[in-house]
Amino acid sequence: MSQTVKSGIWAVGTNFGSRGLQVVMMIILARLLTPRDIGLMGIALVTYSALNRFSRLGIDRALVQRPEANVDEYLDSMWGLQMARGAVIAAVLVVASPLAASFFGEPVVEPILKAIALSALVAGLFNPSIVYFEKSLDLHKKFAFNMSGSVTEFVVAVSLAFVLGDVWAIVYGFIAADVAKLVASYALDSRRPGFDFRLDHARELFGYGKWITATSGISFLLVSGDDWVVGWLLSTAALGFYQMGYRLGKTPTMELSRSLSTVAFPVYSKLQEDSDALADAVSKTVRILSFASFPAAVGVVLTADPFVRGFLGEQWLPVIPVMQIVAVYGAFSSLTSAFNDIWNALGHPEYNTKINLLRLALTGALIYPATTRYGIVGTVGLIAGVFVLVIVPIKVHVAVRSVNGSHRRFLVELAYPVLASAVMGGALFALRPALSGLPAIAEFACLVVAGVAVYLATVAVVESRSTWEIRNDLEAVLGAVRS
Repeated sequence: MSQTVKSGIWAVGTNFGSRGLQVVMMIILARLLTPRDIGLMGIALVTYSALNRFSRLGIDRALVQRPEANVDEYLDSMWGLQMARGAVIAAVLVVASPLAASFFGEPVVEPILKAIALSALVAGLFNPSIVYFEKSLDLHKKFAFNMSGSVTEFVVAVSLAFVLGDVWAIVYGFIAADVAKLVASYALDSRRPGFDFRLDHARELFGYGKWITATSGISFLLVSGDDWVVGWLLSTAALGFYQMGYRLGKTPTMELSRSLSTVAFPVYSKLQEDSDALADAVSKTVRILSFASFPAAVGVVLTADPFVRGFLGEQWLPVIPVMQIVAVYGAFSSLTSAFNDIWNALGHPEYNTKINLLRLALTGALIYPATTRYGIVGTVGLIAGVFVLVIVPIKVHVAVRSVNGSHRRFLVELAYPVLASAVMGGALFALRPALSGLPAIAEFACLVVAGVAVYLATVAVVESRSTWEIRNDLEAVLGAVRS
């Protein structure tokens, strides 16, 4: 248990450290560049992400899911597939770059896509043994691996933004990040891949990975398809506003779930034969996710205005409603993200694929009128509404049945953090008029401090008068830190 908790702490550090640097970088770049610059890179990254997602092989997840501790015999085959995939993505980026530039009406997108094709080639050369960072819960190595890229990207992009003052600062930072991660992948693990590609190994891994591939492609359409719609129907600047608001709104609620997912999947895989232990593990995951995600969402909703005014500037005011809606969506997305790991661990990755197909159909049918009528607020409102009102109930029901759990137990786990978050939200809402005369950054800081204090005080009261076991979970985390 201690190893799992320690790994979770490293995962949190990895995701918050990496994402935190990205957020700081985007705030600085927002001051140095224009919304159109951010939108141009957004167009390029959406195109790159599409190829990445639709070609994701899922073999890394397949190796993590396998019960045996040693998967060295598969690494050479994994490396060969990885390099071939990188080469194909790079070639398609180069060939398709004129089409993407024409589609969005932005000629500069063509050279940007040709430049970031280099990243695809570099990523294909990563040491495949990095799969052990997650499989063996050596997440201190994963922390170093990811942070090498994040720190490099931050330094290169911010430095060049002062010099170049345009989108190419972000492009060069993006490429430099993958180069740094390539070096780190070999520095952090002594295993070295070879060219012993085996077709039987590839077939074996594809049997599991095909559902990951399908889910990844569908997830791209759900997560990034809206970027295509905004960039196409509205403008590059609108896409810049949309992506900035989306990143800032979702980061506080989603990073904890990403961290727990890194630990939860291998843990769930080990418990797949013990339904009672699996149900308990899932319950603890839900408890921690809801404890952190719900107050974070409420906090973003109530502090978005002073945050944008103080840190980004007046030109970025259109991102405020996007941040607020995304924060609520992110809290529920964070909560249900654990379910994907349950289904993957139980050998049923198709559950998530099928649920996401329904979500894709509903979103796809309504996104055009929502965007053309209400702009970026209509786009994000539709995405959040479909997910929270339709998909979340379905995911909860399927997940509870998958572990032979109880719907009542799940709802009880949620009731406590919802109550504490509501109290915090009410306190901040009442406090805001008294702070309105302060500078925006000072108002934001006061609201954050007050929100944390009120939430923790409310949690202490609720926990002492109920069956909520969050204190035990937090003490386990603190105990692991001390040891």
